[in-house]
Amino acid sequence: MRHVLLVALCACMPLTAWAEEAAPEGPAVHASRFGSGAGPNVEDATLRLLDAEGTKRQSNAVAFDAPGNGARAFATLRCKLRVLEGGDGGAFVFLNTTEYGRRGPAPFVKSWVEPNLKQTFAVGIDVHNPPSREQFSPWGNYQNLPQREVSLHWDGREIVKRVAPEEFRGDFADVEITLSHVVGGAEATVKIGGGVVYDRYFIAHVVPYEMRLAIGAGTRADASTAFDVSDYAFEVGGPVARPRPPLHVEVFNHVLTNNKKTAYTAEVDLPPASWAFGRVILTLDIHDAGKDWDEWDRNGEISLFDDEGRKLGIVPFITSYRTECHWKVDVTHFRPLLAGKRKIEIAAGTTFYKNRGYMMSVSLDFHHGTPELEPYRVLPLWVGRAKYKSAENHFQDFFEPRTVMIDGAAKAGRIFTTTTGHSQIGEFTPSKRTLVFAPVKGGDTAAEQRYENVLWKTDVYLNPNRPQFGTWQYARAGWAPGDVVWPWWIDVTPHLQCGQEAEFRYEPEPYDFKGQPRQPTPKQINEANHVVRSYLILYRTPDALTPAPVLLITNVANESNAAKAGMKAGDYLASYDGKTLNSVDDLRAAIQGAAGAGKESVAAVVYRGAERLEVTLATGRMGINLANR
Repeated sequence: MRHVLLVALCACMPLTAWAEEAAPEGPAVHASRFGSGAGPNVEDATLRLLDAEGTKRQSNAVAFDAPGNGARAFATLRCKLRVLEGGDGGAFVFLNTTEYGRRGPAPFVKSWVEPNLKQTFAVGIDVHNPPSREQFSPWGNYQNLPQREVSLHWDGREIVKRVAPEEFRGDFADVEITLSHVVGGAEATVKIGGGVVYDRYFIAHVVPYEMRLAIGAGTRADASTAFDVSDYAFEVGGPVARPRPPLHVEVFNHVLTNNKKTAYTAEVDLPPASWAFGRVILTLDIHDAGKDWDEWDRNGEISLFDDEGRKLGIVPFITSYRTECHWKVDVTHFRPLLAGKRKIEIAAGTTFYKNRGYMMSVSLDFHHGTPELEPYRVLPLWVGRAKYKSAENHFQDFFEPRTVMIDGAAKAGRIFTTTTGHSQIGEFTPSKRTLVFAPVKGGDTAAEQRYENVLWKTDVYLNPNRPQFGTWQYARAGWAPGDVVWPWWIDVTPHLQCGQEAEFRYEPEPYDFKGQPRQPTPKQINEANHVVRSYLILYRTPDALTPAPVLLITNVANESNAAKAGMKAGDYLASYDGKTLNSVDDLRAAIQGAAGAGKESVAAVVYRGAERLEVTLATGRMGINLANR
């Protein structure tokens, strides 16, 4: 069911009067002025958030009452936007009514290009990021890239920021923003000026919520702009229930590294691979460690040890220049390894300045649901440090061809690769590379697939963990200070040949410094090195997955009904008398229902790890303590 809310803007009507005299079929509208100027108004069927005269230090907003009751599966805003070069910009905000009310004005926001509000999704439009070569500048736009930046925000944080691919400043430009809820979060799509800025960009832990729209804009003390909105339409989907809370696993809690201890390991119990989880999210924090906080950007990594004892890096990261960091990383593709008893390691650097280190925390959240395809094999291709050595070698001896048998269960395959360049040349020089996939080893070379890429990251200055100290804003070979290393994904699904051996080749190109005014020495070039983690991940249909139970038995009383039935602490209680249990209230209702029906005994299903056990026990009190995971 879709609900479309159209607001007709009345020409030449002051916004205060418009708010008081809203059309019966439309929502009430509430205008706010937090700074200088006359405030927002409506002119020629256009909502003008900022004064036409270009008044400095403005901060204005318009908020609409909630279009309906309850959380919705999706929301889409379509409008036309006119914003000029200058500063600052504005935001489109999907206000959470639990936090900010179902009606009334928008909350105060310090900067509308940074609309960080509690449990609220927002899109920021920033047209002020002037070029600067000052290393410690908060702007960081030393490359003088276009000042038309679009950011996504959730729950008080900026998630990501990008330069829009198409110019939208000047004339009215079409805008479309969609937030759609999926397992484990939501996907955001933002189109502006004919270009796609974000295409189903996943934001973790966004839960469905009742929302209403707000639009805000502001100017700076040294610059101004316009922010005009017309042809507005807001559409929300049908009602949707809140999902079950994820199964949460704490891995590391505020561990502090130093020169003597650069890594920590933890043994954790993770849910069996046969339990159905649609998404697994890893949360990583770097905390303020005070006087014990190292001042430099260091290599960091979260690794796990597989059944063969191999250490496999799954989330590489670079520490910040003394800026607290918070990341949520989708690690669902590593689900085959994130199961059962597993040793996990977190490490950062090898030696630290003045014996200082980093205080870090890691947790995992397993979100309930059945994935469309289940990742079932993670096959290492190249893991380790590749050294350039010489122009004749240029990393090649590290990247030996890999052969993999593609089994008959495979329905899809993707290659996950993270690479970071190090040493002066390795860090600050782009590196061309090609990954070659031969679906059948030794087969027709015409069937080989070649995927080209340049290891180079130019948007470092837009890292949400900004500003930092040091040279944080400069482009680098695949990484940014204070950021996780985001993978190069390659989908080889259309070319898989089940039952055949496939070959994978990684072909780096030598550095080329011809024509550059400053030529590095051969020694400097040959010291370049790349840290690589590359895996083939195979997927199958999820036919064998079982809905994950949530009630963990933490204690069983002696001689209780549960004890007599063989239940133990650490078991999960999945059902009672044929009733699936998602909460303690479900169990209480099932016990009362069985007793009311006069039953003397009932069947229950418990899980002991991956083992499913059917037990029979007497009705009435079970004699157990439960935790909802």
